[in-house]
Amino acid sequence: MKKLLFVIVCVTCFFAIGIDAQEYPEVVEDEDNFSIVIPYIEYEWAYDDDEDDTRAVSMELRASKDSNELNFTVVDSTLLDVDVDTPAAIEGEGACSSTTSAQLLSCRADVRNSYFELQANCFNYSDPEDQQECFEEAEEERTGGFEECGDIEEAHENLCSIFGEGAYDPDMEDIAFLTVAEIATSPNPFLPLIPGNRWVYEGEDEIITVTVLDETKEILGIEAIVVQDVAEEEGEVVEDTFDWYAQDEDGNVWYMGELSRNFEDGELADIEGSWEAGVDGAKAGILFRATPVVGETLRQEYRIGEAEDIGHTLAIDATESTDAGFSCSDNCMQSLEYTPLEPDEEEHKFYLPGTGLMLEVELESGNRVELVDFTSGG
Repeated sequence: MKKLLFVIVCVTCFFAIGIDAQEYPEVVEDEDNFSIVIPYIEYEWAYDDDEDDTRAVSMELRASKDSNELNFTVVDSTLLDVDVDTPAAIEGEGACSSTTSAQLLSCRADVRNSYFELQANCFNYSDPEDQQECFEEAEEERTGGFEECGDIEEAHENLCSIFGEGAYDPDMEDIAFLTVAEIATSPNPFLPLIPGNRWVYEGEDEIITVTVLDETKEILGIEAIVVQDVAEEEGEVVEDTFDWYAQDEDGNVWYMGELSRNFEDGELADIEGSWEAGVDGAKAGILFRATPVVGETLRQEYRIGEAEDIGHTLAIDATESTDAGFSCSDNCMQSLEYTPLEPDEEEHKFYLPGTGLMLEVELESGNRVELVDFTSGG
């Protein structure tokens, strides 16, 4: 305990020499560890007689209670040490790893911005206990945010190992796309884009209705079909999305973008998740091959930080069924679908040829969303 007190005194002294700190260090403990949380601070740093640079530091130091000696180490996911006056360097051997590095820096910047906004709110609590609770919540969100940034970075690194270091830049001008009438004669079996097709799904607490509309939208000079996706909870619409799909002459279905409208208490809350190929760096992705390749991983959509869904084909001979009587026997396509932006959320999806999505299963919870009705528009 004496060593712990010595460490605390040293850290406190460090803060007492003119450093600009929003809060002073806090010592916390749980069942296994002592932790010293050092919040965001700025200090002046001179190197080789150059002009002073302003640097920013925050971190958490952690020591195990199991050891006879208190050896504090930095928790990497909480470490921030940057030159405030100069943008941090982006590292990477190619386009993919450089993108991963840039996204990590962006994620951390978002966490810091959110942290300061939360603190700004905290200063406007007149009750000291409420204010202290607010500061603690801000610190918890900051720490959790940095940890999430690390998880997202790891997921992006994994994708780089799959796709390689090349830039993701599909040349849409070299691809021949079909008209709505041409698609109707030979639709992709896993998403038959025929106007009037309608699917109804039921989950644990939601009903989802998907309808191929008799509407198109031109994106990058390509005629995209509009598909409406409406999600309801307890009879109230919580999401109303217009997805834009196109099919090429090889039968591949391309995802061209979406307008996602999210509602709360019947009011439009936001359009988070919306994107359009060709706008703000967004690019189209392939949802389905005409002939799926087992083991292939596809970028289904691509707007950095907003829409990065991934699909990995697991099998083309899967067997499944739903309570409503839809089933497949050794002929369903099974895919693993996820996004690096939410590393803990993964789904298995089963597609019945000629019908489309039949079942999705959340891997962590086991929750199922099942097809309960399909109406053919053809």
